[in-house]
Amino acid sequence: MDTYNGERVVFILTEADVKGCAKQMGFPEGCITDDVLEQVKKGVEFGLDCWAEVVMEAINFALKS
Repeated sequence: MDTYNGERVVFILTEADVKGCAKQMGFPEGCITDDVLEQVKKGVEFGLDCWAEVVMEAINFALKS
C-alpha cells in the first residue's frame, strides 16, 4: 500500500488517471491542461463531500463479502 507523510493511502487520483479517463472518453491527452486539472480537482472534491458515507458503505460491503 502506498504511503503519504508516513500514513498509508487508501485512494489517490493522479494526473495520469485523469488523462486516461479523457482518453477513454475520446479526448486527446493534450486537452488536459493545468486549468482543466484544477477544475477536475474541484469537481472531485465536491463529489466526495460525503466521502465518509462512501467509505462506510465500502466497509460494509467488504466485511459482508
